[in-house]
Amino acid sequence: MDKNDFDVDFDFEKEYGFDPSLFMDADEAEDAPVTDSAYESAEDSDADFLGDFDLDSLPDEEDSGDDAGAFDDFDLDDITGEISEEEDPMDLPEEEDLPIRRRRQHRQEVPQEEPQEPQDPELPEEDAQPEDEVPEDEFPEEDAEEESEGDAEPEADKPARRRRTRADKPKKPSVFSKLLDLYLAPIRQTEDEQTVDANGRIRRRRKPSKSQIFKEVYLPAIIAGIALLLVLSFIVGSVTNAVKKKMLNDEASRRESLSASQAADAAEKEYDALMAEAEALAAGYNYDEAIAKLNTFTGTDAEHQQAITEKKAEYTNAQSQLVEWKDVSQIPNLSFHVLMADPTRAISDAQYGGLYNRNFVTIDEFSKILDQLYAGGYILIDFDSFISTSTGVDGKESFFQSPLMLPAGKKPIMITETMVNYFNYMIDGNNDGEPDAGGAGFACKLVVDANGDIKAQYVDGSNQTLVGNYDLVPILEDFIKAHPDFSYRGARATLAVTGHEGVFGYRCNTSYIASKSQSYYDEQVAGAKEIAQALREKGYTIASYTYSNQKYRDLSAKEISQEMTNWKNQVTPILGEVDVLVFARENGGINDYTGAVFTALSDTGFQYFVDDGEKPAVTINTSYVRQTRIMVTGMNMQWHPTWFTQYFDCNAVLDIAVRGSVPNS
Repeated sequence: MDKNDFDVDFDFEKEYGFDPSLFMDADEAEDAPVTDSAYESAEDSDADFLGDFDLDSLPDEEDSGDDAGAFDDFDLDDITGEISEEEDPMDLPEEEDLPIRRRRQHRQEVPQEEPQEPQDPELPEEDAQPEDEVPEDEFPEEDAEEESEGDAEPEADKPARRRRTRADKPKKPSVFSKLLDLYLAPIRQTEDEQTVDANGRIRRRRKPSKSQIFKEVYLPAIIAGIALLLVLSFIVGSVTNAVKKKMLNDEASRRESLSASQAADAAEKEYDALMAEAEALAAGYNYDEAIAKLNTFTGTDAEHQQAITEKKAEYTNAQSQLVEWKDVSQIPNLSFHVLMADPTRAISDAQYGGLYNRNFVTIDEFSKILDQLYAGGYILIDFDSFISTSTGVDGKESFFQSPLMLPAGKKPIMITETMVNYFNYMIDGNNDGEPDAGGAGFACKLVVDANGDIKAQYVDGSNQTLVGNYDLVPILEDFIKAHPDFSYRGARATLAVTGHEGVFGYRCNTSYIASKSQSYYDEQVAGAKEIAQALREKGYTIASYTYSNQKYRDLSAKEISQEMTNWKNQVTPILGEVDVLVFARENGGINDYTGAVFTALSDTGFQYFVDDGEKPAVTINTSYVRQTRIMVTGMNMQWHPTWFTQYFDCNAVLDIAVRGSVPNS
């Protein structure tokens, strides 16, 4: 067999069952894996021998021609001195337990026709014992026999046996290790490449330099890492932008939804408010304003639009059913003084008890009158309900009748209350200028409560100050709330006040500056203005009951002129312009509406004049309007009940149990 053929085709492991790497140089052998502890022991014991032994001096196969006799001239006992004469040369130990030199002899003596496969020093996995304890019988039986013989090697000279420990157990590589091995495979392959020189020696390829490793291993990884970072940055940026865009779109959708919801809520509130206002206007027969109110609706909801359309049609139809009240000259005006809140205190007053019983009406009696008026088909109106004005080129107003359209079967009526200034003698028992329990049981002023409602303040018999329905205004307000169709187009009563003690219970005459103080006066003025504004907003007509509660029929033109001057100075700054004059006292009206007296009154701004009488009467002149009021008093209900027969039943109204006998004069 040719030498080159031997180098190429001969398989030592297949033919002889040994590893050729065992014949490498020391440096090369250092890198070769050792699979059994016997190899290490052999290397330690035969170190000197390996250092002097020349493998090249062995005869080649060509020269010997006999593979088994190549080592016939070598006596291993002479070289090592480790095998006794008594040992059977054919009783060979396992190959893994022999030193290197003896392995070669062993291979020569083993018949070639029965080559032995190298035994794996590792136990099979299924036969493996626990890592902590390795039984002695795991070692080859040959080792046990050698230890029993007397000429066995000393304990110190025996090759050290490695016991398998927990650390020797192969560890399962981690995922990271597998990835790292996969990545470094080309470099490790380069490091493990071997070549054979001309003499047949195996030479390891030179390890790559650091720069080569950097270029081949790290630089591509760095470039790949940078590229990966760029890709990740792009992906993260894209995802972030997409998320931000989605968030912005969601926020826009949320805001749009919220805006739509708010718009829907606002439209719903607007619809509800408009429908309520329109219904209140229509309840007072003011259909034109009700329809105009509905026309201001700005919502686009189809249901709302349909409901509004139907409601307008309903109002239009109701308006077409109204009937004109043509005889305005017979419109009655029922007139009351301020009401007795506590008739027992009023009627029992030592000085004015009889006067109160004769000229005043109690709270309960007034409430009964309202019920009977409503049941009789009466509707509360005011001057604006049937009188219109126009201004001429000379700046003067002219009056004319306007159509009064009422539902069929309904009748107009007016209500007036006088002395709404609440005279001091009626409420102040000790004459200190403040209401107290010594008063005669009348309300002392009108006030606006926390809810914006107009109420009356009252001091009861135990000197407690109360606020409630203690006079005509709050009683009438509650009645209209319960019966909105009792008020025609928002009409209310006419409230007449004097001025020499103030208005509506507020002592706002300048005379109180000296008797009280400037701050007291200013406070009273502020209160009077507030209540006057509230009354007008509710629809009440504010009138004069003369400045000082005088009977003008008995006054001269000069005296009346002075009255008008005082009114302008004391009352007009607080109430503003007032055009209705209710003459005080019985038959207190003027006789001539063309002379100086009328001129003085007209120049002050009065254009509506109301006097007392037994029957209703209304006169509309181009320059003024006159009306007769029927005074509702205890005396008239007791002694002249026929005056009120068409309006209410005096027998059902008059409280005889409280009044007793009502004076006739």
